[in-house]
Amino acid sequence: MKIKCVLFDIDDVLYDASLQVEMARLNAIRAMIEAGLPSDVENAYRVLKEIVKEYGTDYSKHFDKLLEQLGLRWDPRVIAAGVVAYRETNVAYLRPYPDTITTLLKLRDLGYRLGAVSDGRTVKQWQKLISLGLQHFFQYVLISEELRSETIGPELFKTALDKLNLQPGEVAFIGKRLNPDILNANRTGIISIRMRRGESRSEEAKNDEMKPKYEIDKLSGILKIVEEIEKTRP
Repeated sequence: MKIKCVLFDIDDVLYDASLQVEMARLNAIRAMIEAGLPSDVENAYRVLKEIVKEYGTDYSKHFDKLLEQLGLRWDPRVIAAGVVAYRETNVAYLRPYPDTITTLLKLRDLGYRLGAVSDGRTVKQWQKLISLGLQHFFQYVLISEELRSETIGPELFKTALDKLNLQPGEVAFIGKRLNPDILNANRTGIISIRMRRGESRSEEAKNDEMKPKYEIDKLSGILKIVEEIEKTRP
């Protein structure tokens, strides 16, 4: 059985999302301090990370909560300064990895169908693909919100397989996290490939179900993997 499709997660697989977010938050804190926030960068950044962890990345009032957690009065100037710096930095760091486009072009030229499956908000993830200039590479895109889920779960992979009309063994998936990405790809029977980048790069598998079939540290590594797989399959 030959591989017919390669599915990609978006964040930290197609671009450096972890660096983007880290720099956006740091620059937002620095801008807020310049606008009058009476705190040091290290403390404010730590509190902001805790707020994001508690309320989620899609919460719209992280900076309001930051002032509240620091025991400060609501200050629209300080909050606005943070929002502007965050958005500007986000745009500046929303760039594909150096080998992303060349890898996608090569896979497409080799005849593989390409798709993107990701957790998150549908419009937000599409905005990333469009801003990255990658939307035209993918024949199929599925975001967890469409299935009323917050994570990459088994249903996401099963839905993708149904829509693509493919068997699990005909599909490879590149994800960054062992759980839930690699775990659920394995449970679905999809060929799992872990990208060791971003905040999850140092995680180690706690059981066999979380172990990826392959690992790469740059996206172009997928080319060697599909070549090896094709050689061993009838």
